Amino acid sequence: FLASGGRLIDTAQLYGNHRDVGLAIRESGVPRESLWITSKLLPGKELTPDKVVRSVDQSLEELSTPYLDLMLVHGAEGWGVDRELDLKLWKGLVEAQRLGKVRNIGVANHNRGEIEWLTAETGVMPVVNQIEYHPWVPAETRELVLWCQSKGIAVTAYGSLGGVKNKAEGDAVAAVAKERGVSNAQVLLKWALDQGVAVIPGATSAEHIQENLRLTGFDLTPSDLLTLEGSGMPKSFRRWHSCKSGCAS
Repeated sequence: FLASGGRLIDTAQLYGNHRDVGLAIRESGVPRESLWITSKLLPGKELTPDKVVRSVDQSLEELSTPYLDLMLVHGAEGWGVDRELDLKLWKGLVEAQRLGKVRNIGVANHNRGEIEWLTAETGVMPVVNQIEYHPWVPAETRELVLWCQSKGIAVTAYGSLGGVKNKAEGDAVAAVAKERGVSNAQVLLKWALDQGVAVIPGATSAEHIQENLRLTGFDLTPSDLLTLEGSGMPKSFRRWHSCKSGCAS
């Protein structure tokens, strides 16, 4: 990924790969200041704001980096996290940012009400909300994206390519890809980018990594959008259901 020119690394405490990521960064020779590293805090009922800061410290040690560009609270009610715990986690990230351990803080899998609650209680609004986003999310998710953007909250999409059982397959996607002379994955990623939503696709080969980074040089037409959004969700396309309500519930 780094050898192909990629510079945004998205990981999480849940993934258990921080040490491997840190090793890959060191071996790549890419300067730290040229990278953007995002990780996500694993919600735990035992966590307090102080323990969140220590958890961030552990992630920094595992990644062999003095700071993170972005740290997210990984989930809210859809992950079994109640409001009070969500607030503790958020306060911990606010403190980690104050201490210079994290440059930006945000959330994942949070709906509008959850974001408004955290902001009202701390005076600090998340800069990012990472959510499931693709042409087949429900209307409430599209509404959440527009609301976030209206508040200056950047939206990052995960689940863009349907998971390992689907891998961007689908008749409508394939039809648009053929028309534009690109891959299915490029169509789905471009769909999100054209709406101002960032993407973080996974890939298992150098070819696919390079393909996912080539998202310029073609445009999706209004007809393409109708084809994608008007089709049924492809078979085996994974839905994550990481919000209880308000974002791809």
